[in-house]
Amino acid sequence: MKDLQNIFMKKIIVIRGPLGVGKTTVSKILAQKLDVEYLSLDKIIDDNNLNSTARIPLENFLKANNIIQNIATKSKKTFIIDGCFYYQEQIDDLTQKFHDDILFFSLTTNVEKCIERDAKREKVYGEDSARYVYMVTTKIKVGHEIDTSKITAEEAVEEIMKII
Repeated sequence: MKDLQNIFMKKIIVIRGPLGVGKTTVSKILAQKLDVEYLSLDKIIDDNNLNSTARIPLENFLKANNIIQNIATKSKKTFIIDGCFYYQEQIDDLTQKFHDDILFFSLTTNVEKCIERDAKREKVYGEDSARYVYMVTTKIKVGHEIDTSKITAEEAVEEIMKII
């Protein structure tokens, strides 16, 4: 599988979408299949104390982008990053930083499925949060869209691999 990294030649593959859509599961499976590094936007935000308010401001997401750029430019590796990516400006900033070396996938499903999946997590965000994040993230259309409503995480990974 290591040769696949040379085939797609992207530095950053972003898996985005609403809370509970399956981003982390899909991202971790994909990273393992492709033998690339996995990064969580949420972990970057938490580890760098950028989550001090209930709704994280755009400037903190842009700071997270700078951290991502710093990590990625110091490495020859490809990175898969999962996160909601609430702001078009954050997506535009990453695109500007990585130009043709970034590829976006937007996972989609219906809000009820997101609420159902969230309720099964160890850390539940709740219906109100799921609805809010769904509303904000689904307004942004970027990259290749993959509907996870009726497919497994493994099938979503296969769809991504076809595009890569």
